[in-house]
Amino acid sequence: MSDGSPTEAEPPEARITARRIREGDDRGPSMAERLGERLAELRYGTLLHRMRLKGRFPLRLLGVPADPVPGDPDRGERLRAGRLWFEGHGMAIASGPLDDRQAPPAWRTWLHGWAWLRDSAAAPPRTETEARRIETLARRWLERFPDYHPEAWGPVVTARRIQLAIAHAPLLIPRHDHVHRSAVLSGIARWTRHLDRAVRRLPPGPARLEAVLGLLGGSLLVPGHDAHRARAEALLGPALTALLDDNGIVSRSPLELAILGERLLLASRFYEARALAPHPLLVDALAQVRRGLALLASGEGTTAPWHGGAPLPRQLETLGVEPAQGPGTFAGFQRLAAGRTAVVVDAAPPPVARVALAAHASTLALVLADGPVPVVVSCGGPFAAGVDGPRALALPDELAKGLRHTAAHSTLVLADTNSTRLRLDGPGRGGGVQAVEVDAHTGPRGQWLECRHDGYRRRFGRDHVRRLWLAPDGSELRGEDTLVPAGRRRGPGESLAAALRFHLAPGATVGLTSDGAGALVRLPAPRPRETLAWSFRVALPLGGRLRLEASLALAADGTARPCQQLVVEATLGSDPLSFAWAWRRQSRT
Repeated sequence: MSDGSPTEAEPPEARITARRIREGDDRGPSMAERLGERLAELRYGTLLHRMRLKGRFPLRLLGVPADPVPGDPDRGERLRAGRLWFEGHGMAIASGPLDDRQAPPAWRTWLHGWAWLRDSAAAPPRTETEARRIETLARRWLERFPDYHPEAWGPVVTARRIQLAIAHAPLLIPRHDHVHRSAVLSGIARWTRHLDRAVRRLPPGPARLEAVLGLLGGSLLVPGHDAHRARAEALLGPALTALLDDNGIVSRSPLELAILGERLLLASRFYEARALAPHPLLVDALAQVRRGLALLASGEGTTAPWHGGAPLPRQLETLGVEPAQGPGTFAGFQRLAAGRTAVVVDAAPPPVARVALAAHASTLALVLADGPVPVVVSCGGPFAAGVDGPRALALPDELAKGLRHTAAHSTLVLADTNSTRLRLDGPGRGGGVQAVEVDAHTGPRGQWLECRHDGYRRRFGRDHVRRLWLAPDGSELRGEDTLVPAGRRRGPGESLAAALRFHLAPGATVGLTSDGAGALVRLPAPRPRETLAWSFRVALPLGGRLRLEASLALAADGTARPCQQLVVEATLGSDPLSFAWAWRRQSRT
């Protein structure tokens, strides 16, 4: 790794040094928080709360925003045919029980949040009969849940219901039925008043931000709710700060970042429907989301599935995100980029359980892409983008857990052990990586990144150091992974297995070299008659070997695709163990 290093005469153009600490713990909500939530639910069911929801009922909306998030046309076709169908559960619109406790939780969330309006808009009714089915569903819901219900009036689904009822009002409120029109508008007004009280009792996090955005939407476009709007805008800043800080999104999940961006974009459309400039906090947060996704994006117009899953290409397109052209840092990730090559490294501890969608033990893992073509990947995450947020994929338990393990990422694994213990069975401190030291700099002779994590220190007396260098034209990526003594050391006679893994993109064909220290990886080219190949070389440690193993990679929508991985194996003794390696572009014509 000494080749190409900067000299005294050539100082780096830019340098970043940081020590990123895992703050907080993995405990779930406290007893006081759970008790407060239960007391609030009891209070909302009282006559006093119903009296507080009374007020002037609107005769119209002040505008109709354009919903930037598309629905599912297949579900829309089923709605046109008179069927509610979601997550494998279905019923007739005209007669099915809307309080069916046998329905999956995701189905009930979809129903109570009125997300079926998006699906209906994706396959709009062509006849009067089909249009009336949407009216029938809305009317039945309003009759079944006229007052507070713990599930149907939960803050998150109520916020979504307000936004979607307003955004799809032309589909929901036909002009010929004034009674139904009045019922829907009155419902939106009452839900907005309910949110005004409920949002203040929510703990910081995604649910509170969604409730604030729902309150903001209702107060902007329902006449007579200016006081609610002022309170919603006052709550907006703290709600955003709890999710987005100076370093990026606290959950460190690009999937959650894209979903947050969609919600902020919809909220901005509510201002535009009033011919108002979006609130500056929304504008700034959207810019931060777009910048973060651009820095994380590489290969096929999407991101790696860090800490839960990856956004769909459609989400990045909706938000107007294209991969960044240069290096940068966001949410603890480091990006190296030159020419057509982009490398993204997870250079921070995993998020703690209180803020995480699904933390991965992926510290110091990398992904590599050549333009739109992924070369080195990770296996995936157990979540994908759903109709109202992240949805758990229907995976076998072992696979869902395995996707979060260190071995499912392109990094060094010691003793077949996760660099951070993942508590998959409930609250509790997992342990592992507590600090990551980062030194990144860019100069005329390339880009350098050195990171060190302490995830194996307490258990094995070793730290993992990863050094990377990317050539100025992006044609070569060199690396060195070292296990260095740190803290308590094991006895001299004790040895441990170490494995350096590179998961390769689906569709790649791999051939090992005859000397057993390299491989040629041919990749599906983006255009006909174009060839694309990268070579891999490794300086094998004493007794080490390179082999090819089967692997798999999940697409952003959860589709599993077979792939292969290069595995460099060696044995760690009492001395430091190093793997020096290089990826070189061989052809692109």
